[in-house]
Amino acid sequence: MKVKKIAALAVGAAVAGATLGFASAQGEVPEIPKDFFVKDGKPNVKIVVGSEGAAMDVVSAADIAAAIGSLLYTEKDVEVTDATVVARKDVTEPIEKIPVFDNYDTNTAHKYKVGDNLKDVPAWWNGSDFVANFSTSVWNDGVYDKAVEIRIDNIGSVGSYDLAANLTLKGIALDGITDSEVDVIDDFEDFTVNVSTVVANISLVVYNYTLKGQPTVDKITKDETIPEVNLITNLFLDNSTLAKFYPDYDGYTIEGVKVLKSGVGEGETLKILDNEYPIVFIGKDIQETACGDCFTYGKDWGEDYYNQGETHNFGDYKVTILDIDVARDKAFIKVESPSGDTETTTLAVGGTEAQTFFDGGIRIQIKDTFVGISGTNAVKLHVWTDLKTVKSGDEIMPGWIAEFKVDSGKIIWFALENKNTLSDKRVPLFNTYAVDYKATIRKKKKDDVEYGTLTAYIYIEPLETQYETVEAAIGESIDDYEVVDVKAEVSPEVAYIPQKLTAPITVLDTEVLEQGLENVGSNLILVGGPVVNKVTAALAEDLGVPLTYEEWAEKFGTGKEGWTIVYKEQCGKIGGYGVVLVAGSDREGTRAAAEALLDYIANLE
Repeated sequence: MKVKKIAALAVGAAVAGATLGFASAQGEVPEIPKDFFVKDGKPNVKIVVGSEGAAMDVVSAADIAAAIGSLLYTEKDVEVTDATVVARKDVTEPIEKIPVFDNYDTNTAHKYKVGDNLKDVPAWWNGSDFVANFSTSVWNDGVYDKAVEIRIDNIGSVGSYDLAANLTLKGIALDGITDSEVDVIDDFEDFTVNVSTVVANISLVVYNYTLKGQPTVDKITKDETIPEVNLITNLFLDNSTLAKFYPDYDGYTIEGVKVLKSGVGEGETLKILDNEYPIVFIGKDIQETACGDCFTYGKDWGEDYYNQGETHNFGDYKVTILDIDVARDKAFIKVESPSGDTETTTLAVGGTEAQTFFDGGIRIQIKDTFVGISGTNAVKLHVWTDLKTVKSGDEIMPGWIAEFKVDSGKIIWFALENKNTLSDKRVPLFNTYAVDYKATIRKKKKDDVEYGTLTAYIYIEPLETQYETVEAAIGESIDDYEVVDVKAEVSPEVAYIPQKLTAPITVLDTEVLEQGLENVGSNLILVGGPVVNKVTAALAEDLGVPLTYEEWAEKFGTGKEGWTIVYKEQCGKIGGYGVVLVAGSDREGTRAAAEALLDYIANLE
């Protein structure tokens, strides 16, 4: 068979390994070093196929060339360049600190020996100083009774106006602090925080005003009157409150106060946290019966025109316009619930103004009827769905009770109060702040006596930790420390750089013999036995294999089981280069030998 030179293509090892698996149970692949195949990222071998060999031998040679191509890469150590140090510091500032215990850097009377009863140490908070033992401190019953007031901006909104809340916390307790077995310093490292009462007073009044004065912080840089803005909402209008809740504006005075909005009425949407309440009725329930301090909310689909015979979806509800009497301003409709139940009714303009179906699931009001230009009868409807009534004192969202006052058709004030005690290692407050107990214990041994200090506070702080970051290169400094080195570990530590085949590595046996065995200039992989590969025949004695098919079959067997791979590290006839023979008694055997070599190459590191 006449074949031309085969150009090897460098493909991924995964392709070669996935295409051809190990197929021989008879032969064995000897240990062949990687540098037999490649060296310094370049091919170190030629693949010799017999010019009279089977087509399957040519395929095997091409697969071996592809597998070798996958080994063509160079290694280079990964270097870290232009490295900088990025440091961060927790700059979260608490808005309130409730003292518990502190004997750090105190006098001799407050020293604590590790193992003693910490409750006897005169370093507990007594309401004015750390000069009480536990039994005479404010923590004697485990509860801090003084009310704590903080402010939360953007707790909700009405239309385009943002709302803020004045938050009052009462009954802050540390779970377990009063237990008799809690006495040594390590017992006070961690406590669960309980907050019995949380009230968020959300005043539904929005002010507009002018701030005048001299700034006292860097955040305001212009010494001038600030134009009228809706900058702060729900503010108790006095300058001491301004300074307390908004320290950035300390030093300013409030002038020109105007009320932009007061109360929330029907048709408006009250949003508290992530919950929206589109208000349909104020002071009335789903059936439009007076219910005092209450409101009904639901989805308002607005007003629109609908033709006779049409069916329209409103969420999970369906409304079909069965008939329209334009002369009498009436419409006969069918309403279908999500479960498939139906009700039919007649709505009249000027009659029963609206009807509610399926316990507030949908409410429909007829506004008008008319005949269109094309003669089609149409009706104008206003539709609401998913109506619910909330009374003051009801649970409006999981775990929170709504308290509010209705006056003259408006909700004039609104508050949220927790239904049950809030208890956690860190109690979140309306997605904004958290109540957290933090303790720092330090121990030191002196004259064989171990002393300890405890600094413990309850912090009310931003829920999200706030960080300040700085970046410095070698030679620069961070907080008076000079950066002198950057230590970095990289994985992997070595980069593998693929190389390309620039010349064919698969040749015919006749080409090798024409140039002379002594001139091959590289290692050889011989595909096929001496019957089909003339170079194999020339080196058969050196490789220790027979020359004839009969001898081969007798020694190795036939078919896909009759294969062998021979490795000779140095062969004198080719100038001391190495040789690998991949052959079988017939084409199936040679193919099996090639598959075994492919598997071996795929597992080389």
